[in-house]
Amino acid sequence: MTNNSRSRSRRAFTLVELLVVIAIIGVLIALLLPAVQQAREAARRMQCSNHQKQLGLALHNYHDTYGKLPYNQHPDVGSGSSKQRGPSFLVRLLPFIEQGAAYDNMEFSGDWSMQDGPSPNASLLDGYVVAGLLCPSSPLPATETQSTASNGEVELQVASYIGIMGTSWLGGTVDVPATEDSFPNAYGEGIVNGMIVPVYPASAAHNDKGGNGVGFKNATDGTSNTMILTEQSDYFIDPSGNKVKRRSGGHAGRAWCGGGNYADWSANVTTVRYPIATESGWGNLDNYYRNVPPISAHPGGVLMTLTDGSVRFLSETVDFGILTALCHRQDGAVVGEY
Repeated sequence: MTNNSRSRSRRAFTLVELLVVIAIIGVLIALLLPAVQQAREAARRMQCSNHQKQLGLALHNYHDTYGKLPYNQHPDVGSGSSKQRGPSFLVRLLPFIEQGAAYDNMEFSGDWSMQDGPSPNASLLDGYVVAGLLCPSSPLPATETQSTASNGEVELQVASYIGIMGTSWLGGTVDVPATEDSFPNAYGEGIVNGMIVPVYPASAAHNDKGGNGVGFKNATDGTSNTMILTEQSDYFIDPSGNKVKRRSGGHAGRAWCGGGNYADWSANVTTVRYPIATESGWGNLDNYYRNVPPISAHPGGVLMTLTDGSVRFLSETVDFGILTALCHRQDGAVVGEY
């Protein structure tokens, strides 16, 4: 009886041994967790790259069909309940990203922002989400609730990806003003030296600088040296350390509105005036301001799509002169390594 008791006692764990085993398991989990998180982010980044690749192909197919790239804004008309505002360039891409059924049911009339006039598309767009317009790494909500003037409350998608309208600076420089048509106002500065531009009348500015939309031939710096899309898919951090939700598609109409008049507020595009992830500054104070910079939740930078359809990673520490050169389609600057 005594021998059996001693045998059972030798086989049991002591409390110290149990604590040591638990500690070892905890250390192993702590070592493994970062690797798992990195693997997950790598997969999400690859998926985001694929989303942008598909949008790049859609832009090429659109160009093959119409001979130009989709424009984002045109002069709005009317006022109040009779306001007519147009859709974003993302709407025009829908048939080319397997969303033809929704596109065929849309009416190209009314107020796509829904903040002033009614929209015949309100019920269709309410809750409508296109997964390919969302970065899987983004912590921001995919949709936002909007109270409209005439269509009640709707839930609208906010896209993670934006078009490049242009840059405030001559490409390759950081403070030399661009020479193309500029539309400055309280919402910042809109300049049409990029690839996704507004349509505006010849009487207002020079059509040869983008007033009627642009095509690949206008990218005289080369399609492989000119950015056409990038991300706004993460929070900005203000000087007080607060998270700020600021996206060019986060205002009235969300992903589906191109903004106000060509010389007014913009949506779903940006004129790059500041380095990546810069917080605050003229034109960078609210969702519908014109100079909200690129930002993403991918560690170290943002993914971008070049006009040739390729997708590249752009470090957040990239020289600002390289960023302005990439955003300017016709500056003649040599783009360095990035």
